[in-house]
Amino acid sequence: MIHRGQKGFTLIELLVVIAILGVIAAVVALSVAGFFGRGTLQAANTELHQAQTAIIAAMAEAESNVFHDTATLGWWTGGPGVVVIDGTDGEVDAEKFIYGPFRAAYYVEDDGSISDAVCYGEAEHVPDNPWGPTIEWCPTHNSWVKEGEATPVNGNGNGNGNDNENG
Repeated sequence: MIHRGQKGFTLIELLVVIAILGVIAAVVALSVAGFFGRGTLQAANTELHQAQTAIIAAMAEAESNVFHDTATLGWWTGGPGVVVIDGTDGEVDAEKFIYGPFRAAYYVEDDGSISDAVCYGEAEHVPDNPWGPTIEWCPTHNSWVKEGEATPVNGNGNGNGNDNENG
């Protein structure tokens, strides 16, 4: 109860305001958590695209699709000496087309395609900073997906963020 000459809020008014702020904070926190999950999945598929682009760029610079030594092909974490193409002017390492090691390991086939990937401690060749337990490799689409989901983040499997069939 407010008496004449006194200024301030009653306890009920303060509790109502605190309750409203709590509800707003909860809604915002849940929304932001969803953004982080989608952002991590997009980042994983972007890294996959970067790996494939580095292989294609090395082939283009070498003007060849002949690998220097197919015995070195296999699991690639972005380091040198794994994906090396014999070119007309010498060897071209795909590592020079990327920035730093990958957060996952990608299996490079003899034709330069990526057919498999692992993360979050599934193999010894994976770096210590994995994508996390909520993202897994989908062999059907050759891309990263949220755990338990059958389709990639963009719905068509090409990993480029487009939602159309031609993407």
